Amino acid sequence: MPFKPSLLALCTGTLIAGLSTVALAQQTPMDTLQSNAPNNWGKWGEDDQVGALNYLGEDQVKNGAGTIKSGKTFTLQIPMTSGSGPVFPGRVPTQHFMATDAGVYKAGKAEPSPGGMKYSDDVAFMYLQGTTHVDGLAHAWYGNQIYGGKGEETSVHGHSHADVGEIGEKGIVGRAVLLDVGRHMGSDDLHRLPTNTCINLEDLEATAEAQGTTINKRDILVIRTGSIARFWEEEPDEEWNAMNEPGLCHSNELLSWLDEMETPMIATDNIAVEKVVQEIDGQTYIIPLHGALMRDMGVVLSEILWLDDLAADSAEDGQYSFMLVAAPLKVEQGTGSPVNPVAIK
Repeated sequence: MPFKPSLLALCTGTLIAGLSTVALAQQTPMDTLQSNAPNNWGKWGEDDQVGALNYLGEDQVKNGAGTIKSGKTFTLQIPMTSGSGPVFPGRVPTQHFMATDAGVYKAGKAEPSPGGMKYSDDVAFMYLQGTTHVDGLAHAWYGNQIYGGKGEETSVHGHSHADVGEIGEKGIVGRAVLLDVGRHMGSDDLHRLPTNTCINLEDLEATAEAQGTTINKRDILVIRTGSIARFWEEEPDEEWNAMNEPGLCHSNELLSWLDEMETPMIATDNIAVEKVVQEIDGQTYIIPLHGALMRDMGVVLSEILWLDDLAADSAEDGQYSFMLVAAPLKVEQGTGSPVNPVAIK
């Protein structure tokens, strides 16, 4: 039976309404929050995959080398202990197992190699962001687009765009500045921030001023809250919880400043760089800075660093700038990778 015009119009109107509903469904509170915020899509070409790390050129490497005075080095990765470690909810700590050890020889299950040599072997199961790590720029997004405007379908069964392997290929080398907010704003004895503390731009600037530290354009920002140590303490001043750690809070002022400073990377000693749960204009957001920094601006994030030893040394000698060298593993199509950054003073 042929459609009547009225029925055809009704069906067409229903279809258009349905498509409009789909289009509206793709809009999120993050789109509104970020409507006037910086966006670097296309700044380094349509196919760029390392974002603000493009700021780290040869001059920045030489600037980093110029900070070296004593030659002291600090490794910034937390220990990878089987079955234990601070991780974001939904992940499990590293699981480390011995595949071969002295037991197989003692049990007569294996013989020494000709000449008498024996060996051990081991294997690990881990979330690639289950220890000190670097995020690929495609790790977090909102709406249906990842960094650079590519579709979110590029993340299916491995990232075909902006994966962490691209960052591993480039490497991270430059002048870094430690902003010890935990020491500046925290308790006098533990030098750490209370849980749920919101760190804003004014706090970063005040910390730098208190330290006598100059933040230059294209510096890597290393921010210490002091919070992560609570995880290992038997009787911490406050219980460690990934959801209430102190961290950066979203603001247009902060984003504009980071954009003006051409900040390539932010590294912190907490689980997410930012305060995980944030209330902005009456709306609850989970990790909004991940969307603002990684998805929109291409700023690389590195999390769960151990900064207490570096911070203590800097408080003693007054040197808060250093050369930072880091390279995540070249995990092709990976969303993140373990890393053991080295600070050289």
